[in-house]
Amino acid sequence: MTAVTNRVTNLPRCESLFYFFCWTSAVFYSIYKVSLFSTYFNDYHDIYNDFSQGWIWLGRKQDVSDQEWNTWMPLIVRLMPWIFLHHSVSYIIKALPNTMLLCYWYIFTSVSFLYFSIGILGTLCALIQPSILYILTYKHKDHIIWFINTLFLFLIHFLKIRDGIFQSMLQLNDEEHYLLTLTMCWIQLRSISCSIDNKQISVDNNYTDTSYFIKGFLWALAYSLYLPTLQLGPLILYHDFIDSVCKMCKLLQIKKPFQAWKLAELGYFALNLIRYTFWILFANFFLHFLYFNAMHYHPKVVEDLNPWALYGLGYCMGQFFLIKYVVVYGLNHIVCAIDRIKAPSQPKCVARIHLYSDMWKYFDEGLYKFLIRYIYTPLLKSNFNKLFASFLCFIFVFVWHGMQINIFIWAFLNFIGLNIENLTKLIEKSKYCINIREKYMSPISARRIHCVLTSPLLAMSVISNFYFFAGEEVGYIYIYRIFHDIWYSTLILLYFLYCCCQVSIDLKNWESKEF
Repeated sequence: MTAVTNRVTNLPRCESLFYFFCWTSAVFYSIYKVSLFSTYFNDYHDIYNDFSQGWIWLGRKQDVSDQEWNTWMPLIVRLMPWIFLHHSVSYIIKALPNTMLLCYWYIFTSVSFLYFSIGILGTLCALIQPSILYILTYKHKDHIIWFINTLFLFLIHFLKIRDGIFQSMLQLNDEEHYLLTLTMCWIQLRSISCSIDNKQISVDNNYTDTSYFIKGFLWALAYSLYLPTLQLGPLILYHDFIDSVCKMCKLLQIKKPFQAWKLAELGYFALNLIRYTFWILFANFFLHFLYFNAMHYHPKVVEDLNPWALYGLGYCMGQFFLIKYVVVYGLNHIVCAIDRIKAPSQPKCVARIHLYSDMWKYFDEGLYKFLIRYIYTPLLKSNFNKLFASFLCFIFVFVWHGMQINIFIWAFLNFIGLNIENLTKLIEKSKYCINIREKYMSPISARRIHCVLTSPLLAMSVISNFYFFAGEEVGYIYIYRIFHDIWYSTLILLYFLYCCCQVSIDLKNWESKEF
């Protein structure tokens, strides 16, 4: 799963502007078509509570059918005073300095928050999980670590069952059960990172005594339960977390020099807080006019959409999914920065990415680094080929996200698409293709052909995500429509995706200062 940065020739400015105009015009027109079909819900009998009264001054009801958005936003509000307390005391402890006291404080604040959020039994589950995993995997070989953690992943899959034995035993309501299983999924990733990195740290420094086991255990808990990323991510790898907190040497006792907060840093935090608050308000505003979340629960309505509205619906689902992660990852990134811990930043906009490899690299940087560091690279070092290493990466993605049919189709299509992309790159680098380009094509013509060939792959990438967003039934509708709509409808779609590819390349060139 490697990402390749394409250094591509720039187009004439007029041509680039034309593609940008075509792509943005298609986006806005398709969104307009979605808004027209949203009138279906004006007289809708809302038996599933998909809508709320909405903002009074708008006089329209609001689509509240997305569980993640309706759970995550109140969770962020509840977290605010706890994050303030977390940072205030951490600031004092770092000034002492006392690394182990800081470790105790990280554990205490997270356990306290969990207790008031999901109760004592749920908190014990979140505390016991990393404790057992640390003890069972301490200094074991990688294949033992993976075997134990994979068993836990399967266990969590059964614990996720709504109204199941686990939920009834802990006496949790639906929201508490969702938050607990969400917490356990994130803890599982951190436990794998901690087990493998901690083993390497002990080997590199020849730690064998009991005191390191205890201190390592406390740091494992502090890392696994770190409050700013506890329930919503993003994933910080264990070695990055430790390097951010202290310089690793004998028994983790050498600390980084304390640095006071600077006015510029607080200003940066405040500006970004305003920025992400804007995106929350922006999303809630448009949920009064675009009912795409509720719409994908009604496949019969989706089937009847004209092509513009159908693909506009897909675009809206993708952009809303992006906004959710821009908000939670972005907020947690700046919160971690105040704590001097480097967390992955927010994802890049999906409307300006045209390659599978870039999508995986830039949407969830933490998960991407996890897959590369702990699965892909070790397999290559063990003489497995890239195809098998990539396959196991997507198997893990499937198991961690939830073993459901739509998740499997999404992961499988991504695996196929990524390897088609890699195969295409190998063909492009072959002597035969290089000779053809040098003899018969200008660099600009080669770029245009690249975008023509990439646009069907981009269509496959986009549709695979619809399985993830809306389930297999809606995903099948998109597949059916691609192959059964009138031919020029699909041709128009591919043309606008071609424009998207050109815009994506221009933006990559601009970011790499090649203009």
